[in-house]
Amino acid sequence: MPLEAWIHDPVIDSVTVNPKGSKISALTLVDVNEAPYATIWQADDLAKKPLYFRPDDSKLIYLSWVSDNKLFAIGRQKYDYRFGGKFTKWFKNIAYLLDSETGKFRELLGHRDDIQSVSIVNQLAEKPNKILLNVTTSSRAEEFLELDLNKLTSKRVFRGDDRSSFSTDTLGNVVVKEKVFGSGEDVRITTYLKNKESNKWEEHFNFHASKREGVGGLTVTADGSVYVSDNTNRDKSVIKKYDPTERKLSDPIFIGENYEISGIVTKSYPIAGEPDLIGYSVEGPARETIYTDPLYANLQKKVNAALPTDQMHQLTSMSQGLELVVILSSGPKEPGAYSLLVNGSQLLPLGRKFPNIDPNIMSEMKFVTYKARDGLEIPAFLTTPSQGKAPYPTVIMPHGGPWARDYLGWDRWAQFLANRGYAVLQPQYRGSEGWGQKLWRAGDLEWGQKMQDDKDDGAQWLVQQGISAEDRIAIYGYSYGGYAAMAATVRDNSPYQCAIAGAGLSELDTFDKITFENPFNREFQNPTIGGLSPHYQAEKANIPLFIFHGDRDQRVPVDQSRKFYERLKKLEKPVKYLEIPDLWHSNPWFPQHHLAMLSSLEEYLKSDCGPGGL
Repeated sequence: MPLEAWIHDPVIDSVTVNPKGSKISALTLVDVNEAPYATIWQADDLAKKPLYFRPDDSKLIYLSWVSDNKLFAIGRQKYDYRFGGKFTKWFKNIAYLLDSETGKFRELLGHRDDIQSVSIVNQLAEKPNKILLNVTTSSRAEEFLELDLNKLTSKRVFRGDDRSSFSTDTLGNVVVKEKVFGSGEDVRITTYLKNKESNKWEEHFNFHASKREGVGGLTVTADGSVYVSDNTNRDKSVIKKYDPTERKLSDPIFIGENYEISGIVTKSYPIAGEPDLIGYSVEGPARETIYTDPLYANLQKKVNAALPTDQMHQLTSMSQGLELVVILSSGPKEPGAYSLLVNGSQLLPLGRKFPNIDPNIMSEMKFVTYKARDGLEIPAFLTTPSQGKAPYPTVIMPHGGPWARDYLGWDRWAQFLANRGYAVLQPQYRGSEGWGQKLWRAGDLEWGQKMQDDKDDGAQWLVQQGISAEDRIAIYGYSYGGYAAMAATVRDNSPYQCAIAGAGLSELDTFDKITFENPFNREFQNPTIGGLSPHYQAEKANIPLFIFHGDRDQRVPVDQSRKFYERLKKLEKPVKYLEIPDLWHSNPWFPQHHLAMLSSLEEYLKSDCGPGGL
């Protein structure tokens, strides 16, 4: 597939339906070389030409209905500032209210210069034409603002502080508070619930940072029920019901045999006093919603029967009466396709995110496991090219984090590499989150050591299985994965012909300092960081390395890559460096970012990875 097919913004994205079911909105491209538009259709006449709107001062990255005629939108723009005499390249997100009739974008809270982010918390079903916004200020305090959609006036209904966070029930009432207390081994997050009768905060749970297990993830539903995630004395999290009056936890109500249960699913339009629990989420190889409510379970069953069986089909947006339901289908070979379920019976295709990517020539991804050298079982995802024969040239691609994970589904980088003829292994190495306590904790203080062994052992397993050619294996990663690629260059007996590091940490001192600043993380994550710092062992580098980094990255400072490159260059090691203009750390990236990254990745593997290329 040509490079141009992979790099543009989605042709259609963020598809939602308004509460009445009379209008449908999406972010769409009229031209792949232009910014997306907010696009509005009349639901009863989808053949009619839609309306197209976009702001003048930013690029839209989010769009969703907040009433039958108004939408909440987020636009992104570059933003440079000086703080403490230091010039910083960054970006900022601008929140708008969009009128679907006039196309007018009104910036929300633009008069305040202390706001870092704005998001929708709740559509306040009991208060027509009002929504609840969450605002994070530059002092790291949270505010909840009630916005009048007609007058565009806001009223602060709650304000927190820099050591507390708050959440609402499904109706939009602020009912949960979490606050950091203590120091050293006693530092903890204390969870409070607001007593309905006294309107006072009451303490219910303590999550100690040093223990790294306990009750969290509270959800209070419209009927007042409280559900929690709990992994106390368990490898995998389960969901329990909690009685605040009796202060008792139930036995697990949702439990996975082999995988974590990450949370419950509730109705989009709750009614006060009525139960709105409809299902739960399972963190299997693919993330899956299991509906316990018969109505939603039947809708999911109908959709699954009508659409491709090798994809996951999510009910992502719906009208209040379920006359219209938006379906997003995706899988390892399909980046995303939207459909509209009408009256529970008629399924209409709306469009594909990347129509120039042909699923028929994409590659199979499957879930596998292998044993590390110390016997620990490592989950992984293996993507093999749809053409050619094994043994393949191969890329080991560790995820970022490291407290994160991959899923069985569409992965742009894995599919791009497989389309170029490479097998791709995504090891869920020790330290990965979402696979249980045992695998997660096994990564403590093992950066560049046992965590790195897991990646090397994955390469060896592929050779033993006849999937990969022993002399044609590379490692590529981004963020923590970029650190892992850097670490691979300075370890002895490397199984790789080269390494490619995107936005990686070259020394652990920086991350150690960052996690030490926060009193909770000082005991929660900081004690787990330790091991190999590639920068301090640069003289041991023994394979070629390609480094790339964005100049607007504030998550992993670009200096981490610059100084490792300069050190390797001074030592006359084989190293290349690319600094990508205006690239920040996390998605959504813009097309020019994908182009720079994918084209350089392809060329380096083809021409510079080991003798004559991989």
